[in-house]
Amino acid sequence: MTGLIQFLTKIQTFELRIIAKAELKSPIKQDGNKPAYSLGHETHYYDSFTYKSEIRVLKDMALIDLVSLSDTSLKRELEQLKKLKDRFKLIWANFHEHYNEFKDEYPRNFIFSIQLQYLFIVNNLQSDYKDIYIGDEFVESLLDTLKIRDKFLSELVNEIDEIINPHETFEEWMAKQESPQQTEDVALEQPTKIPYNPEAGRPKFNHQFTGDFLKLLMTYFSEEHFVQLTALIKLDEQPITQLIFNGRGNQLADAFKQLYEANLIVGCNKAELEKWVLKHFLYSIRDKVNEYTEGWLSAVISSDTKVCKSPILEVRIKDKVPFLVPTLRNKKNSKY
Repeated sequence: MTGLIQFLTKIQTFELRIIAKAELKSPIKQDGNKPAYSLGHETHYYDSFTYKSEIRVLKDMALIDLVSLSDTSLKRELEQLKKLKDRFKLIWANFHEHYNEFKDEYPRNFIFSIQLQYLFIVNNLQSDYKDIYIGDEFVESLLDTLKIRDKFLSELVNEIDEIINPHETFEEWMAKQESPQQTEDVALEQPTKIPYNPEAGRPKFNHQFTGDFLKLLMTYFSEEHFVQLTALIKLDEQPITQLIFNGRGNQLADAFKQLYEANLIVGCNKAELEKWVLKHFLYSIRDKVNEYTEGWLSAVISSDTKVCKSPILEVRIKDKVPFLVPTLRNKKNSKY
């Protein structure tokens, strides 16, 4: 089980580095000799491109270890992995509560406020934290490395879950209904499979408001991707590729959340809405394309925490009728 141990250790350990503030890529160089936390070496946010590949390889090694187990042992391991996923959901909720995309500098107790040291192993964390600078460069790197870890943990959990509980296709399920006797014989030999319905859990948009909603989103997508977005929302046509939202990821997630809570999106629960967003969208900040993760989206869409400091829209109610209102776009000066 060496591969599994290495993977779990890697995604639960944060190796903080302390560098001079002047070494940060941020142009803010006042008090340049003061110490600052850095995590840039653990992410691809700046110059490190190997970390993500390393986590991917360790995840594959962990999968090899797990598939060699008996069914009973595999189920036990899956339960433990799901508990770890819950801890990632908690760190995302804490992170979003204290994250502000417009801050240059964060409180010195930021790491303790989000309980990073409680939920995971944090090496080189200084007890005299008041002397260590924490800027948005560190927080954005932390955001990146959390996403990488969460992404591959979720992939491992989903792969193991599929091995234990394989989903038969809707066509396979329908074929069984035509042969009930054969179905009974198979049922005695195999555990029941869950029939797959491709229509289940897909968000359905209230067509009365889709025009206004798409008009608000138009400036956030390229022309090509906006055409595919329109087909996705109006006709449920699957896009050729994932659609890139040119803005902060929580802005798009917050927009879908507001529509859902106003019953302008139906046909799914919030968890299914999160999976739909995860499947179809990416977002781009400072010309860097980012992926969503299950835990990150859950902290925005399923949590009641107020997380979006710069929403792109607001759903208001007048005479019991909802309507969409655009909000002013706040912009943070690019420093990288």
